[in-house]
Amino acid sequence: MNVAGSIFEMQLTLMKRILKLGEFKFGKESDQFKFFKEEVMNATYEGTKKFFNQMSIEGIFEKCSCGANIRHGWKECQSCSGSGFKDIIPNKKE
Repeated sequence: MNVAGSIFEMQLTLMKRILKLGEFKFGKESDQFKFFKEEVMNATYEGTKKFFNQMSIEGIFEKCSCGANIRHGWKECQSCSGSGFKDIIPNKKE
């Protein structure tokens, strides 16, 4: 299972649903929606970035070699699902 990728995809799905609600409430072209969108995106991406960095410190995730960046564009990658972080698979001891 790709835990890092699943968490990232869940965060993106939540962000998109929240933005759809804001679009419905304020209207897509309104200044209120533009502000709302910026704040939701900043909170989502910054929170997700902090989470992945902390999990890297804890030895659960590590940077992916694909070079994906949470905030700056999506990359297709099976290891990280575009988050830039992948699961650390511990060596199995037999």
